Amino acid sequence: MTGESLGGAVAAELAAEGFPRLPAQVLMALMVSPTGTMTAAELSAGLGVSPAAVSGAIRYLGVLGFVRVAVVPGTRRHVYSLPAVPWYASTLVQDRYSSLLALLDDGLRDLEPGTARDRLAEMADFFRFLRAEMPLLWERWRAGREA
Repeated sequence: MTGESLGGAVAAELAAEGFPRLPAQVLMALMVSPTGTMTAAELSAGLGVSPAAVSGAIRYLGVLGFVRVAVVPGTRRHVYSLPAVPWYASTLVQDRYSSLLALLDDGLRDLEPGTARDRLAEMADFFRFLRAEMPLLWERWRAGREA
């Protein structure tokens, strides 16, 4: 199996698990590229999609912290690359829950116990747990890789 065919298979599996199809394809194209860096034109040609579609996929991946965007000096061309912290690990090191927790905490004050408040409070507890545990998982992963 080539890197390109493996990337396509992994992208298909990510999409089957609920990750948006084109962002999965763009992400895996970057993963299997020789340098981990590609331009919009290269992604568009390689995936057989429009530059606008690539732009939307990159925007989605950027929000997740899975890609970095740079401009080629002296041009208007964008170059997309993988972040210094691998994209799969960035889910462990980024605090994605603070704004959600603030919203929940603010709203929970107005709800009475025994209503939707109980379900929403459990949701908040779960995201507090994730926020506390994710950095610990990252540290365990790094320690295991270094050993």
